[in-house]
Amino acid sequence: MTYSKFEQEILEIILGKLPEGHSAVVKPIFKNNGIVLHGLVVSNGHCNISPTIYLDYYYEEIKNGYSLDELSDLILAQYEKFALEDDFDITFFTDFEKCKDNISYKLINYEKNKELLKSIPHIVYLDLAIVFYCLIDEGTLETSSILIKNTHMEHWGIDVNELFDIASFNTPKLLESDIKNLSEIVEDIMKNKGADVTFPIEYEDESPMYVLTNKLKLYGACCILYKHLLEEFASSVKTDLYIIPSSVHEVLLVPKREEYDKEYLSELIREVNTTELSPEEVLSDHIYYYSRKDDAISY
Repeated sequence: MTYSKFEQEILEIILGKLPEGHSAVVKPIFKNNGIVLHGLVVSNGHCNISPTIYLDYYYEEIKNGYSLDELSDLILAQYEKFALEDDFDITFFTDFEKCKDNISYKLINYEKNKELLKSIPHIVYLDLAIVFYCLIDEGTLETSSILIKNTHMEHWGIDVNELFDIASFNTPKLLESDIKNLSEIVEDIMKNKGADVTFPIEYEDESPMYVLTNKLKLYGACCILYKHLLEEFASSVKTDLYIIPSSVHEVLLVPKREEYDKEYLSELIREVNTTELSPEEVLSDHIYYYSRKDDAISY
C-alpha cells in the first residue's frame, strides 16, 4: 500500500469514528533536520489547540501486520491521551514576563537546518546551532513546547544574547542533567527484559562510557552546554573527554584513557546516524573533544 492510499483510507476511517463536532485534517509538519512528516490534527470544535499525531510511524506498522482499523484505534487512543478540553491561554506566550521562566535551549545540526534557522533566533556552536523554545506546562513537558521564532523575539523586544542568558539559567533547572555509566544502563535494560547480565569490573575500568542526557531524555544533548558540568565530570575522571553525539537526545562521554582515531569514530557515528537513528534525531557526524586545560569543546 502506498503512503498516499494509506493516508486517504486511514483518514476516512478516523473521521467515521470521531464523535459529532470533531474534525480531522492531515498537514505537512516540518521537523528537525529538514524532515517533513504528515501530521494528523484532530479538533474537538471548541478548543484552540489540538495534538498532532504523525501518521508516518503508523504507516510503518502496516508492514508488521496491523490492519487499518486497528491502527485507527491506536491513533484515536493517542489523540484522547493528549486532547485538551479547555482553550490554551495564548497570553502565556505573548506576554514575555509570563513565559520567560520557561524559555530553554536545545542543540540541532546547523547544516541540516539552514532553512529553518532563517526564521528562528540561534547561535552557531561548533557544527551545531543553539535554538530556543518555551516549555508550556511542566506536567506535559514531553510534548508541549513552542519553538521561538524571530517574530516572537521581536514582539518581546529582546535579542538572541538575552535569550541565551535566560535559557542558560532556566534549562539546567527545568531539565536537570543525568550522567550514567553505559554498562549500567545496558545492564538495567537487560534485567528489565528478564536477563541476568553483569559487566565485569575490568571492562568498565578499561573502556568506560557515560551517557549524558536530561531527566526527560528529550533533547538532552544540550547538557554539554550546562555551566561547569563537563569541567566537574572531567575532574572526577581525571582526564579530558571525547564526546560522541549519539543523537539530539543524548551524548556519550568517553574519558581519554588512550588516543582514539577521530576519523574512525566519526565514520562510526555516520554509520549509526544512517542505519540506527530516525533522520530527525541525528545531531552530528563529528566527534568532539573536551579539554580540561582550556575548559572548551572542539572538533
